[in-house]
Parts: sequence; C-alpha cells; structure tokens
Amino acid sequence: MSFRDLPTLVTRREEAVTLLEAIATGVDEAELAPFLMALMTYEAEQAAAIMRGSGNEMSVRVQLGALLAEAGLVTQDEVFAALEARHALGRGEAA
Repeated sequence: MSFRDLPTLVTRREEAVTLLEAIATGVDEAELAPFLMALMTYEAEQAAAIMRGSGNEMSVRVQLGALLAEAGLVTQDEVFAALEARHALGRGEAA
C-alpha cells in the first residue's frame, strides 16, 4: 500500500479501515501524519505535547489508531490488530 492508496478524507468507517490497513502493512509514518493532524482535537494535541515533553511520546501509528477509535470509526480491537500486524511485519513474521 502506498500514499496514493490512502483516502483524502476520513469521515467513514471504510476510510478508517483503509488507514488501519496502511498501518498494518507498514506505510511510512510521514504519509500517515496528515491524517493524524486532521483528526487531532485540541485536547488530544495537548495530551500529545505533555507526553512528548515527558519523554513518553506515542508513534504516529498509535496516535492515529487511538483517534480513529475515539471518533467511533473503528474499534480498539481493530486498532490493536493493525498495530500487532505492523509489529509482526517488523519482526519478519506473517501476521
């Protein structure tokens, strides 16, 4: 999956699932960052800044998954499955 396969806007479940597939298949975080910024609320931005300042920053993939779940577009189980698939990919395992 590449950047051109990603939706231009995420307002429906199908688009959110496409982003989870992108996470699972290892799409570069730089390509996911615009979606993170588009979904970021003021409160989420403040929480991310606090975490960054304390040295506990979450990756773009984790933040994006959390925001998609918080928006009700996907479930937390789906987010965890995508993140686990990404970790397995990094370890050279089949997900």
